[in-house]
Amino acid sequence: MDYPLRFVDQLRPHLQALRKKRGLTQAQAGALVGVSQARIAEIEANPGAVSLEQLTKLLSTLGASFFLREETPSGVQYAMEKPPKRYEPPPDTAVNLPAGPWTTRTMSDGSVLVELSPGELGAPALQSTAPGTLLRQLQALNPGKDVKPTSRRSFAIRPKNGSW
Repeated sequence: MDYPLRFVDQLRPHLQALRKKRGLTQAQAGALVGVSQARIAEIEANPGAVSLEQLTKLLSTLGASFFLREETPSGVQYAMEKPPKRYEPPPDTAVNLPAGPWTTRTMSDGSVLVELSPGELGAPALQSTAPGTLLRQLQALNPGKDVKPTSRRSFAIRPKNGSW
């Protein structure tokens, strides 16, 4: 069975499971590889800090091995490939804001970051604003959009399209 690994930390549970599946203790696995039980415990706890030689010996002892599989990462184009042509409509970045000193910034994902200008929470008009009131105002003014707070004074407004 193949277990694709993208990160070294994913190797930790697989090493322990393989050793236990073979009915080996850490000491027994260490004796087969030529290292101490403590070293096997270290390898299982932090497989990224082991040499490739020791890791391949341990995997061989456990009846497993590495495979190199060439993959094209998503979004990476090689010189001979032509990028696919897709039409994506521009995101709806128009947002409605309540009265006040707001700043907006359109993000690369099509969302709009809306921030109350620094120091303006002390302004008389906004001083009595209860937590959540600004969020509710923005949600009411922007129906059909996801409005999420990112802090007490800033919000991300995104078009609703199923997921973030």
